[in-house]
Amino acid sequence: MQIELTGHHIEITDSLRDYVNEKMAKLERHFDKVSNIHTILALEGVGHKAEATVHMSGHDIFAHCIEDDMLSLIHISEPTRLNSTSRMPSSA
Repeated sequence: MQIELTGHHIEITDSLRDYVNEKMAKLERHFDKVSNIHTILALEGVGHKAEATVHMSGHDIFAHCIEDDMLSLIHISEPTRLNSTSRMPSSA
């Protein structure tokens, strides 16, 4: 499983990257065939925002959350706590 982490208006430190990788790795326990996770951490106004798109065999899951504290935000965005929207691939 590949985890891609992007920061918008925030520096992605090694410790922040390790923390996100640790939390996102738990997805493999809950879903089969996770191939790629793209996570975006951003400063937005006075809050912090996290978005994650999980690419799996057959469909994608997108989740997002806004909080005051970045570490709390990542913890809330753990797989077992996600409020997500499933996106089925479009047939072209």
